[in-house]
Amino acid sequence: MLGGRVGRIAGAVITLVLPLLGGAIAEPSAEAAPPSPHAARIVYYDASGAAEFKQAVDEGAQAWNAAVHNVQLRPAGPGQAQVTVLADDGWPRTEPSGLGAGTVYMGREAVSEGFYPPRIAAHEFGHILGLPDNRNGRCDYLMSGHSSPTSCRSTTPHPSEAQQVEQNFAGGSAAYRVAAVKGDDGCFRAPESSEPSAARGGTARAAGARHAA
Repeated sequence: MLGGRVGRIAGAVITLVLPLLGGAIAEPSAEAAPPSPHAARIVYYDASGAAEFKQAVDEGAQAWNAAVHNVQLRPAGPGQAQVTVLADDGWPRTEPSGLGAGTVYMGREAVSEGFYPPRIAAHEFGHILGLPDNRNGRCDYLMSGHSSPTSCRSTTPHPSEAQQVEQNFAGGSAAYRVAAVKGDDGCFRAPESSEPSAARGGTARAAGARHAA
């Protein structure tokens, strides 16, 4: 009889306590799944036509991948390329066709002047990602282009540049504004106003480009 009474009391306690425990356990599980951030937008580039600059192009892409999260630059597979990277004998330049799309030219003129190829590539990818030129002469800004010294080897975007790219790709997509990336045709070329007239003729071959680094 005593055993039966103890059993009934234990059963009553379990009946009262289990709903309380169930609520306590269930509540954390409901809070343990915050909304996941959107997936990064992948921009695929084809550097098969970049000749001797292919490794520099990959380094420039990796520099951006390490600095931003909302967009990542990846080598393209068949039919994937949104960005085509080519090598030529002119000045480096970019012809954007949309945010995260366009054609990059790794011009040899800037390399012959002493500019660092991976920095050139990172700069040109900056245009693809929606950044304009910023000729402030500073090595810590990728978009300073020709105004930075040829001794500059930095490929790391300035925090303000990275922040702008993050904003450009916030939410996984963004409206492309051509005005945001258009510039003159020689980001790695000295301004024509500072060159002798004879030198201007030698640089005129790049004048037809829509955008240059």
